[in-house]
Amino acid sequence: MNKWLPSSRLLSLSVPIIAVLLGLVIGAIVMVISGYNPLVGYQALLRGIFSDPYYIGETIRSMTPLILAGLSVAFAFRTGLFNIGVEGQLIVGWLASVYVGLVLDLPMIIHLPLAILAGAVAGALWGFIPGFLKARYHVHEVIVTIMMNYIALYSVNYLIRAYLIVPGERTDTIAPSASLASTFLKELTDYSRLHYALLLPFHCVCLCGLFYGERLQALS
Repeated sequence: MNKWLPSSRLLSLSVPIIAVLLGLVIGAIVMVISGYNPLVGYQALLRGIFSDPYYIGETIRSMTPLILAGLSVAFAFRTGLFNIGVEGQLIVGWLASVYVGLVLDLPMIIHLPLAILAGAVAGALWGFIPGFLKARYHVHEVIVTIMMNYIALYSVNYLIRAYLIVPGERTDTIAPSASLASTFLKELTDYSRLHYALLLPFHCVCLCGLFYGERLQALS
């Protein structure tokens, strides 16, 4: 019987592929029910991503924080925890990084790592709260993290509007010394907003695999 069951490696590879295919099928069903042609819809989707270097750059820029968020969920899940609060941690981390990029004037070799570190520490501290409640009082992390997502969203929104917005309804410009902007990537993608942050997910994957591996499960 076991020989008919897929191996763990094959299963781990097939699950995301099946998930994507099911998403496409369900999306097509919704479009058909709504009176739209799914083939035309998916053609427009592909053209909006791959038809121009600018669109490719913007797509990669938009998906980079989503990849990092997904990695953080997978990291916690590996230890047996459901980190549904990654959205709130991401928002708080963004605020901390932006604040450091706005108010400090330092050399790039210090300012850029400090801005990234500030975001990581802020997100970790926000995630520490449900972690502490889980460890100390056995409060389920899913409920707490979902509620804290909204606390982070509305609190950060208030802080931005109250203290960071300048005339013109936008925050001030981040100091170049705290920016991951890349002239090379902009020129490569027809002056999209693509930047060096796209490299961070690959570093995170390598570090997690190198230093942790199976130890995470043992720790949990």
